[in-house]
Amino acid sequence: MDECIKWLNETREIFPKLNKKRISVKYKKMSRRKLGYVRTKIEQKFDFNPESLILGESRSIKKRRLKPSEFNIHINKNLQKIENPLVRKEIVQYIIIHELLHIEAEDLITLSKEFNKRKKKKIHVNNFEEAVFDKYNKLREINGLPKINKPEYLDSAINKILKAIE
Repeated sequence: MDECIKWLNETREIFPKLNKKRISVKYKKMSRRKLGYVRTKIEQKFDFNPESLILGESRSIKKRRLKPSEFNIHINKNLQKIENPLVRKEIVQYIIIHELLHIEAEDLITLSKEFNKRKKKKIHVNNFEEAVFDKYNKLREINGLPKINKPEYLDSAINKILKAIE
């Protein structure tokens, strides 16, 4: 089993709402500045009466977006250069938590054409980074590791490690 899939399964323990969703994770080549992202296919359906539309009796067409049940998380392939597997695991799980929070909050349902609408959603406004940090510390506690006191310390440590692999 791929290391990313193992780490995703460990991380999913702190996300019970996502048990019914199919989520895959893999390394992918991407820009150095980007650590990871999540993708899904959003299906749209149109609700209308076809006969009344053709006969000109009704023109109301409602567009519906179905909530996706399958997601793909991509992690920057450069992270594989981190030699210590325990350090690599911690950084990859931190990225996975970030993406799982987006999935849990249904942040991806709006289309990219409507990015301004998505940007103003609750997840982007209400302390998203703090939620990621809290979930990360919860996972560390489950794995028997001590909590990290401040998010700034974690960010600084990750940045130093990433600079060392460039």
